Amino acid sequence: MNDSALSRFLARLQSSFADETFVKLTLGHPADPASPLRKLLLRPVTIRGERRCSVVGRFLTRDETKNPTFTEAFALVEARLGPEFLSAHLFTQTEDVQLELGAKNRLRVVSAVRAPAPLGHDRDRVRWVDVQSRYLKELEVTDVRGKVRERMGAKFRQIERFVDLLASAYRESGLFGSGKPLTLCDMGSGKGYLTMAAYDYFQRVEQVQIRATGVEERPDLADLCNRVAQQCGFERLQFVCSPIAEYALPPLDILVALHACNTATDDALFAGIRVGAQILLAAPCCHKEARPQLDRVQAAGPLADLLRHGLFAERQAEMATDALRALLLEREGYRVRVTEFVAAEHTAKNVMLIATKRNEPLSAGAAADLDARIAQLKSFYGIQHQRLERLLVERRELERAPAAAATVSPV
Repeated sequence: MNDSALSRFLARLQSSFADETFVKLTLGHPADPASPLRKLLLRPVTIRGERRCSVVGRFLTRDETKNPTFTEAFALVEARLGPEFLSAHLFTQTEDVQLELGAKNRLRVVSAVRAPAPLGHDRDRVRWVDVQSRYLKELEVTDVRGKVRERMGAKFRQIERFVDLLASAYRESGLFGSGKPLTLCDMGSGKGYLTMAAYDYFQRVEQVQIRATGVEERPDLADLCNRVAQQCGFERLQFVCSPIAEYALPPLDILVALHACNTATDDALFAGIRVGAQILLAAPCCHKEARPQLDRVQAAGPLADLLRHGLFAERQAEMATDALRALLLEREGYRVRVTEFVAAEHTAKNVMLIATKRNEPLSAGAAADLDARIAQLKSFYGIQHQRLERLLVERRELERAPAAAATVSPV
């Protein structure tokens, strides 16, 4: 195999390690499609005053993190790039370097200007959510001394977990290191805990300019949040009073939809897809659309004895709906992870869908495979209709309509 492209890529990586211009590196496209290890994510961190390289192994069902020296990290990349991974994307302060290995090895280098990578350690959560932040006091999560109120312990842990997941998605997305201002919308923002936590995180930790909007149907909560945002000096954060389905979402980078009830989650996801959001975070609530449809398969088949119990039927409706949503997001060109949002003992609404936009377009073969898997899942559970799918199908039909009309010759 001609390894000149690989050699030039490794030389650039080693140089960025040496002069400390390294921002992040992603290894992807596993050589073995069945491998449970899907990608490796590398970035610089500081641990006990020592500069190290954080290496996150992203498996199908878990993440594993190690913090080797840069020499060890380079040896790891050198050993695995080619035998285990067929693509790499390097971000430095001066350039983007993309490597594709295969029948033809390709190396693409684009000049860039970006800030140095933040060096905080992922596990230093208190740095990401500052317990002394004024918004936490104004929302009565903490007291005047900055101590978490006893009754708000679960809420504070939820805020920490949310920022943890948001930071992970951001740092593996194409937004990280770009230096561009960000736009975020939280659809169904409630009392604004997580919207303000996201705004504070990007401003204070990532030090990027962000403009954020919270969409909330209850006017009293929207008014409260606007008042708190103003008191905290969050000048580019606003809350609007509107139902999710009626809000005219502008183009944006990050969409958040947590605990939007039933098909409101689908409305929010569709809105994010339509405006080209790079990151989608959704924690679905209620699955009323699918639940009665599952009853149709109760009379016969392998699920009959399971679905005759209401509790089991409810859980199956949740899993089927969210698995279908994950497939639909993949069909739209996103990488999707499903993870636990908060521990089940705090709330049953503990599933988080995390979708980040792929750089490369979906191939026709991959799209056809996903279409078949979506149809198979729906058939197995007897699902005749699902709102996100219907919205996406209608959008594709609308996009094809002008092209079809243009082929008709005038009489």
